Amino acid sequence: MSRHLASCLLFTLSLSPLALAQPDESPREETDGARSTPAWLPRSAFLGTYINQGTVTPQARLQWQFPFFSAGSDVLAVILEGGGGLAVATSDTLPDREPGSLEALQLHTAQVGLAYRSVRAQGFQWGFHVATGPAWFAARFQGADKEEESYFIGLLDGRAQLGYRLGPVDLGVSVGYGAPYNTRRTSLARSFIGGLKVGLFAEWR
Repeated sequence: MSRHLASCLLFTLSLSPLALAQPDESPREETDGARSTPAWLPRSAFLGTYINQGTVTPQARLQWQFPFFSAGSDVLAVILEGGGGLAVATSDTLPDREPGSLEALQLHTAQVGLAYRSVRAQGFQWGFHVATGPAWFAARFQGADKEEESYFIGLLDGRAQLGYRLGPVDLGVSVGYGAPYNTRRTSLARSFIGGLKVGLFAEWR
């Protein structure tokens, strides 16, 4: 899993030469890292859900952004993101033909990573980020060999986003994927953590 994380981060950093080559298509004050929101306040919000093997786990996240490079309409930033949620649908079966079913699941995480954002003069915004960090989950089972689990693990997340600028706020859709690591081999819930992630985002200055 560390190889995947390293590859994603290197890919993000490789966008810097491309950003330098882009013409300045948007007003300078919107892309040079200037901000009216104080650095200690969040800069973005995400409301979506993981979907994994019949388990649907909504996630509400807040993201702090710290731009360190900008050229024209392109910005690279260090991000901090945190949040979580509770499953609203769970699987009727467990992995490896274990007896029982997943009754309840909750997942919360705090992550750090890199983000790329591009805002065009026409108002279209697109970008992506890759982040990783610790996560805590708790699961409850019915008819299984054990009744519950509660562990700290690692979680790797990536999301792409596409939106439109409406005044000082960007609104749009986001699609990504989350993958746990450092999980216990005996965990019954590990197969339901992460997975496809879809939702809506908002970013503001």
